[in-house]
Amino acid sequence: MPRVTSFLVAIWLAPPIAAAAQAVWQADIRIQAMEVSVVAPNTVAIRVVIASDNDDDAKASRLDLLLPIGVSVLRVTPPCRSGSSALRGPAGRVTCDLGDIPVRGVRDLTVVTSAPPPGGGGRYAAFVMSDTPDPFPSNNYAERTVR
Repeated sequence: MPRVTSFLVAIWLAPPIAAAAQAVWQADIRIQAMEVSVVAPNTVAIRVVIASDNDDDAKASRLDLLLPIGVSVLRVTPPCRSGSSALRGPAGRVTCDLGDIPVRGVRDLTVVTSAPPPGGGGRYAAFVMSDTPDPFPSNNYAERTVR
């Protein structure tokens, strides 16, 4: 019987196990605004505003801007680069490595392209993402059509 008593004493004297609150690492990176407008004959400007909300920085953030068929990139805002090896060649997309965006941080980017060919459709799409888990991924995409 002494063995059982000492076993019970050992359990009784053990410190209580505290339920640790699990920290959640997340950042709601989102496209806050996207504007596509004709700024000169045969020239289109695309402005994308990216914002980060929630509790943590959006780590290694990046933006992909998908371009209409036949469109050439004329100018990009650093840290963006054309998907083509040279400016003024058909590109398909523009990629921007935005780095870490702090909580409530904003990035404002502008890309200038040639106008889409007639009848080819002028749909531009933007998708933003980061290495930080995103609780609301539905606001990471925007699409606009130039008319």
